[in-house]
Parts: sequence; C-alpha cells; structure tokens
Amino acid sequence: MQRLRDGEIDDLVRNTIIWIAVVIWLALGYLLQTPAGGPYTDGLRHAFTIVLAIVIPLVSAIVIAAWVGALRKR
Repeated sequence: MQRLRDGEIDDLVRNTIIWIAVVIWLALGYLLQTPAGGPYTDGLRHAFTIVLAIVIPLVSAIVIAAWVGALRKR
C-alpha cells in the first residue's frame, strides 16, 4: 500500500480552502449585484445562475471524493 506524502494532503487542504473562498466570492457577488436592467441582462443572470447550480455541486463533489480517497489511504 502506497502512503500519501504530506505534500499531497497539504495540496488538498489548499485547494479546498481556495474552493470555499471561490464559492463565497461568487455568492457575495451574486447577492450584491445590481438589479437586472432589461430582458438581456435578466436572461444573462438566469443563465449564470443555472451554470452555478450545476458547477458548484459538481466541483464540491469532486473535492469531497478527493478527501474521502485521501483519508482512506491514510
């Protein structure tokens, strides 16, 4: 059985913290944005919301799977 290097866990911790910061940044940007100015900007906002609704859970699941894999190897 191959053991994980300490650097691999450190990289995973760093990437997890970065991902959490990105999600917080996106949430604050979404909540503090100015109201839509017309049908185009309203449509663009809805498209951005749909993309985030798909991307955030997908990347979060990948991060969780990486943690489970790393902790199982220890």
